[in-house]
Amino acid sequence: MTNKETERKIRQAFSNAVPNIRDSVLSDCKTQKGAITIMTDTKKKHVWRERLIGMAAALVLFIGGTAGFQLYKTNFAIDSTISLDVNPSIEIQVNKKEEVLAVNAMNEDAQIVVGDMDFKGSSLDLTINALIGSMLRNGYLNELANSILVSVDSGDTVKGAQLQERLANEISTVLETGTFNGAVLSQTISADADLRALAENYGITLGKAQLIQQIVTQNTLYSFSDLVPLSINDLNLLSESGNLNLENIASSGTASDKAYIGKDKALEIAIAHAGVAADTVRHSEADLDYEDGALVYEVEFKSEGFEYDYDIDAVTGEIRKNKKETDDSYIPPQPVETPEPAVPESTQETKPDTKPESKPQGSSKPAQNTAEESKPAYIGEAKAKETALSHAGVSADSLSKYECKLDRENGIMVYEIEFDSSGYEFEYEINASTGAVVKHKKDRDDDYHHEEPGHSGSGGSASYIGEARARDIAFSHAGVSSDSVSNYECDLDDDDGIMIYEIEFECGNCDYEYEIEAVSGAVIKYERDDD
Repeated sequence: MTNKETERKIRQAFSNAVPNIRDSVLSDCKTQKGAITIMTDTKKKHVWRERLIGMAAALVLFIGGTAGFQLYKTNFAIDSTISLDVNPSIEIQVNKKEEVLAVNAMNEDAQIVVGDMDFKGSSLDLTINALIGSMLRNGYLNELANSILVSVDSGDTVKGAQLQERLANEISTVLETGTFNGAVLSQTISADADLRALAENYGITLGKAQLIQQIVTQNTLYSFSDLVPLSINDLNLLSESGNLNLENIASSGTASDKAYIGKDKALEIAIAHAGVAADTVRHSEADLDYEDGALVYEVEFKSEGFEYDYDIDAVTGEIRKNKKETDDSYIPPQPVETPEPAVPESTQETKPDTKPESKPQGSSKPAQNTAEESKPAYIGEAKAKETALSHAGVSADSLSKYECKLDRENGIMVYEIEFDSSGYEFEYEINASTGAVVKHKKDRDDDYHHEEPGHSGSGGSASYIGEARARDIAFSHAGVSSDSVSNYECDLDDDDGIMIYEIEFECGNCDYEYEIEAVSGAVIKYERDDD
């Protein structure tokens, strides 16, 4: 009924309520011809009647308008928006009665999930269950990717928090299937203009935009645009691996990493590539990270005086980057020395006539060394020297200085060995019984003068190995063939008094950088980066 129709009916009702005395009044006027009748109250009655009619009409319109507005607000106005993000992203708009007004598919995967289902007028609970079921049937939620994000955007913060908790519990129950358990992240939206602009710009829900924003805030190495393509399961794994403290995010369950090789496999690949024994590895770590558009395991470990860093592709296991550096904090383990048995006093008394052998002054040390080395339990100087040179990674013919003596340190007999090679000074203590490296030190030799290429130094050190040999060493270490290499460069440079060959080349989609010591051919430093 329109406003005009309402007013017309009210006027008609009031008109019928007033008696029609027009004919009677006119008759009286004719009968009393010539008499003047003053009817002062008639006009006043008409005024009040019109005023009452207007007031009644206004009251009816006010009541009808208020009731209509409330009816519209309850049934047709958006009260809350719920978003579901897996990789499909879906927004659900509901009224105050939690009846669905619209379901919006935000990407192509979401269109597959929604299909031809029409949820308008359905309850929110029914809609949520139907959409989760479709995600399960279409393989978007499974044991390889089990995470889902539920976000509630409501003007009533208390109601929004209650709805968030209820929906998260319902979805967790639905995902407790026979094959896997889900990981549910839930939040209420606290959107400002900037967050809404980000969501609109990247075509994602406010819920996913808010989750990414929190991760980027916690880890500044990430950028917002880098994380947009990732699924909620990948974002959940990153937050778990990085131990991020995501405010206002409630979490249940654990994100699945079954789609990836895993931390243990990544560490195994790195150790095998480094060529070290697994039982020598210490301080190992492997964390999932996102770099250059791919998920990788960042692997770090130490072994026998070196630090290793690797980036292992989380899906293929390919080595994307690797680096090896000297571990300056390395202290070799000191073996426990078995004490020599004491000689019983009774044995000493059986040789009363035995006198200590007189020793010339100043020769006590050599006499001790001779006596100690005569014991078959000691490895001997030659073996100790071989052990030290092998550990240092230098050859015997590169030595410009060498000294060795047998001495006692902290109750243990050790070979103290010092030598110079290719601009470095080395000091070693080798356990005389076991051959273990007890202590070692490597310093720059400030008195070292490098030679010109192809010439021998005055100290008898070897000549430079030459570019061709340095190139072969780098190619061999990288595991590439010369015919597969491009953009090869090599420079001979002085690095703090040490001559090195700086070699760079490309092979496949990888860039390599090497520093090869010019005299010994030792690989001082190397890096590999994916292009």
